[in-house]
Amino acid sequence: MKKVKLGIIGLGRLGRSHAENIRKIANAELTAVCSVVEEEVNSAVKDLEPGYGSTDYHELLNDKELDGIVIASNSSFHCQMICDAAEAGVKNIYCEKPLAMTLEEINLIKESVEKNGVNVFQIGYNRRFDKSLIAMKKKIDAGFIGKPILIKLMNRDPASMAEYIVKFSPTSGGLVFDMLTHDYDVARWLIDSDAVTVYGMGGVYAYEGLAAVKDIDNCILTMSFANGVMGFMETTRNCTYGYHVEVEVFGTEGSVRMGTTPNKDRLVALNKEGENTECVEWFYEFWEPTFEAELQHFTDCIQNNEQPVVGLMDGYKAVQWAITAKEAVDKRTIVNM
Repeated sequence: MKKVKLGIIGLGRLGRSHAENIRKIANAELTAVCSVVEEEVNSAVKDLEPGYGSTDYHELLNDKELDGIVIASNSSFHCQMICDAAEAGVKNIYCEKPLAMTLEEINLIKESVEKNGVNVFQIGYNRRFDKSLIAMKKKIDAGFIGKPILIKLMNRDPASMAEYIVKFSPTSGGLVFDMLTHDYDVARWLIDSDAVTVYGMGGVYAYEGLAAVKDIDNCILTMSFANGVMGFMETTRNCTYGYHVEVEVFGTEGSVRMGTTPNKDRLVALNKEGENTECVEWFYEFWEPTFEAELQHFTDCIQNNEQPVVGLMDGYKAVQWAITAKEAVDKRTIVNM
C-alpha cells in the first residue's frame, strides 16, 4: 500500500519529536520539514532524511505530492498557517493545540476549512489516545460508575521548566490556553457534555516574571456541565517533584481514576529514611506513546478517508472554553459559556 506523504511545519521541542514519530509509522513517509530556524531544518534533514527541508512553509503548502501537513509551530501562527494551507488546497491538516488564540481566529479557521473542503482536520489533543483514559471512557460509557457526578483534573508542570515558562508565555496564550485546554478536552470527552458555567481564581505564586506578561503560574477552576456533572480543575507550573497529571470521575456507583502517583517506573525504593518513588520529569515522558498514536491515527484517517476522533469542532470548543475560563480567572467570577 502507498505510504502517506507528510510534511511538518515547526521543528521546536514538540515538532522535532513529531517528525521523529512520523518516521516510525509504517504507512507514513516524512517527506518535508520546515522551520524558520535554518539550523533546525539542517539538523532534521541530516538526522531524519526527509525528501527536502525549507524555511518557507508555503513551499510545503504548494507541494502537491504531499498527502497531509502537520502544523507544530508556535501557537500564535496556527490561524495563519491553517488558513493558508486550506486556501492552497491542502486537504488533510493536523494542527497542534490550541487551535487559535481568539474567537475571531477560530471563526476564521472554521470558515476557511469548511469553504475550501479540507477533508481530514485533526487537532493535537493527544490525551484522547492514552490507553488508561480510553479504558476510563469505556467504563464510564458502560455504566461502571453509575451516573457521573464529579470530574476532577489535576495538571502540574515541573518547576525544572521555570526558565522556559517565562520565555514561552507571551506566545503560548498563557496558562489556561497552554495547559488547561488539554484538561477541558478530556473532561468533555469523558462525560460527553460541554461546560455551561466557569468560575476561576489564580495568580503569580512562583515566577515573578510572568506578572510582566500578564500570565499566572497557578489556578483553579470549577465548572458546571450541561448534563449536570460538576467539574474541578487544578493546575500549576511549579511542581517540585516532577510532572503530575491526575483524572478522576466519581459517580453514583463508583469511581475511575488514573495518575494518582506519577511513577517514572514500577520501582519503589525503601531504606531507613522511608519509601521513595521516582517521578516522571516532564510531559513528553508521561504521554510519549500518545504522540506517535495520534499521528498514526492522522495517517490512517488520510489513507482510509475517515474522520479523526478529535477534530475541528473539538479544537473550536476548547478555545471557546479557554476564553471564558481565562475571563473567569482574571475577574474571579462566574462566567456563563
